Amino acid sequence: MNIHPPSAEEKLGFDVVRGRLAEHLISPLGEDRLAAMRPARDPAALRAELDRVSELQQVLRFDDPLPLDAVLDVRAVLRSAAPEGAYVGATDLWDVHRVAATARRLKEYFERRRDKYPALGRRLRRLAPLPDFEAHVRAIIEPGGAVRDDASPELARLRRQIGRTQARLRETLMAALRSAIGEGYATEEQPTIRNGRMVIPVRAEAKRKVQGFVHDTSASGQTVYIEPAASLDLNNELRELEGEERREVERILRAATALLRQDLPDMQENVRTLAAFDLVQAKARLANELDAVVPQLVDEAVLDIRAGRNPVLLLHFRRQAEEADAAPRAVVPLDLTLGVGYRTLVITGPNAGGKTVAMKTAGLFALMLAYGLPLPLDPTSRLGLFTRLFVDIGDEQSIEEDLSTFSSHVANLKKMLAEADEGSLILIDEAGTGTDPAEGGALAQAVLERLTEAGARTIATTHHGTLKVFAHQTEGIENGSMAFDRATLSPTYRFRAGVPGSSYAFDIARRIGLGGDLLDRARALVGEQQTALEDLVATFDARSQALAEKLAEAERLLAEAEKEKAEYETRMARLKKDADHIRKQALEEAERVVRESNAQIERTIREIKEAQAEREATLKARAELEAFKERVGKRQQKVERRLEQRRRDRLRREAGEPAAPRRPAETAPPARAGGALGVGDQVVLDGGTTAAEILEIERDEALVALGSMKMRVDLGRLTKVGGPRKQQVTIRQTAGGDVPALRARPRIDLRGQRVDEALGAVERFLDEALAAGLPRAEILHGKGTGALREAVHDYLAASPHVASFADAPIDQGGAGVTIAQLA
Repeated sequence: MNIHPPSAEEKLGFDVVRGRLAEHLISPLGEDRLAAMRPARDPAALRAELDRVSELQQVLRFDDPLPLDAVLDVRAVLRSAAPEGAYVGATDLWDVHRVAATARRLKEYFERRRDKYPALGRRLRRLAPLPDFEAHVRAIIEPGGAVRDDASPELARLRRQIGRTQARLRETLMAALRSAIGEGYATEEQPTIRNGRMVIPVRAEAKRKVQGFVHDTSASGQTVYIEPAASLDLNNELRELEGEERREVERILRAATALLRQDLPDMQENVRTLAAFDLVQAKARLANELDAVVPQLVDEAVLDIRAGRNPVLLLHFRRQAEEADAAPRAVVPLDLTLGVGYRTLVITGPNAGGKTVAMKTAGLFALMLAYGLPLPLDPTSRLGLFTRLFVDIGDEQSIEEDLSTFSSHVANLKKMLAEADEGSLILIDEAGTGTDPAEGGALAQAVLERLTEAGARTIATTHHGTLKVFAHQTEGIENGSMAFDRATLSPTYRFRAGVPGSSYAFDIARRIGLGGDLLDRARALVGEQQTALEDLVATFDARSQALAEKLAEAERLLAEAEKEKAEYETRMARLKKDADHIRKQALEEAERVVRESNAQIERTIREIKEAQAEREATLKARAELEAFKERVGKRQQKVERRLEQRRRDRLRREAGEPAAPRRPAETAPPARAGGALGVGDQVVLDGGTTAAEILEIERDEALVALGSMKMRVDLGRLTKVGGPRKQQVTIRQTAGGDVPALRARPRIDLRGQRVDEALGAVERFLDEALAAGLPRAEILHGKGTGALREAVHDYLAASPHVASFADAPIDQGGAGVTIAQLA
């Protein structure tokens, strides 16, 4: 993207975004990348960068911390190490080692997550681990940057010898110093070092009293530093040993530098990749700070912004809130479309109503997108990559070049007209101002006509009424305005497409206090037609706002209704499924009872035979058992037919066909003694004395309730003893005064709780969810040490009410949230 003029980024507010981006960088490497950052020209490269930033947003929100311990600028060190035979210091080698270790850990981090973050994984494949170099540096250099004593056997020997020589030298010096103090020639009690040799301080007047060599004099001249003759040889020996130590250290560092030199291309690529990653992570942190997302990137030069919030205002209000320790002000979202149905947008309305802010927001979004930055808007928004951005905003007068504001404005228009094409985005603030209103309006209209013909996407703000009519009458050009509350004469900062805006000049002047006679005179000077037009626009404006509010409320109510309908249908489907499941389980249990009973009867028959009992009793027992088995089999067939019918109905609904008609239930036969049976009748079973109530009749069976127990029995076994009872409604409260199903919620937050406390909360949470018929439950436990997550998973694995569970998707919390599917 080419940008004109050079101050365009500052005029749109991108300098604020760039400054905040710099605060999120962690190294000079990233600072250099930011300084060299340019808007993208290749849509494929832009998509790749946005994918990386978007993935890193998810990493920063939901995954383990990034291993960015050391992203250091070691480029100068690598240049110093490049010449053959050169070597670098121990501290510099340690810094290079830290960068190499960071590169290795970062690559390993994303290799373990390549399926979750493919774009980052592809970019970081360039990182080259240098395990041999890392191990060698750790073996010879301590973390503080000093060469280790055991870096080589020779160095260890030299340093041991140096230590012994220093101890002997100190003893000799201390003896000479004590002697000098005893003679009154010295007062200080510790030797010191001058010119690399150990000496003792002696009074200046006694310097000839102590045998040795004077190496230095104090600033006051009252003390001289003498190397006693007795320590001369030891000092010489120490200097020789230190020289050998330096040469050995240099040899060790040269060998390490030579090892680095072999890996220099890989290390340089590591530095470049880490520099680029630093900028990407800064973009991701800024995007998370703004709650920004990557919009749909399209190939056309289009701006389709939905619920966009100006990033500069977001950052400004957030900083104000932090300073005042308060909640930040809300930014009014912007819905603005350009390049879909029309190419030019003319925004009108009163001063301070938000026209320029809306235009700047659109331009800033286009610019941020070209720089590979996510945007604070709805993810369904669509934006394209523009090839050129022209901005004509604000005062550009120049004393040096003798340009007035209008001359500068015309110069910008000239460049726009010469270079604009279908890939250009043009922003013109206060079009037609700075000169005679009639001439300025005509010039602005001519310019907009030419830009529209060239196919450029243009946004222009203006107060000229002629441009409102021009936009209404010209194909490819659309009116737009900022909503204004006429009752309070205050801006709402909400953009409306297709609606011209009034200036409200007379209304605002009256509110401020200008006299009515003066305003009447002003209206007369403007003319009745112009005044009537402004009043008409204002009235249309007010009605449009009222309709928009009612439409928004209707859409909200519709969305709530559709949501409740979907929840109801889901719950009903689950209840039907549960009912069928329970019936099937009951039949299976009945079969099991029959099998056990059959085995028991067989044993009884065998005992009867052995006891030579009556054959008639045996046959009767077997017949009753067979009859019971037959009834259970019939019931099972009915349930299976019902399940099959429901499956067929579901398939017909999915195919758009009507459900098959149901066969009417057969009429119940008359009872043996008490008339025909009906739902609600009081009956006794098999001539018993305890009354039960008929809940349901289906063909030759009835569902009856006997106390808290329900069962299905043949109608022939029932005798009617009374009609339906008078209905009574009793409202019962559970402990605590509420119903668990009404307390049910789809999500619980356990963060900060102990394991035993959390598991109790999970148990209550699942009970309420099951009572409400919820299909799934979300448990937010965080990542932390992982102990709480593991305990929750163990509990869910053992629960008979949980069908399955798994970590939430990355965009819903990842490993910090568990989603349980309820059985």
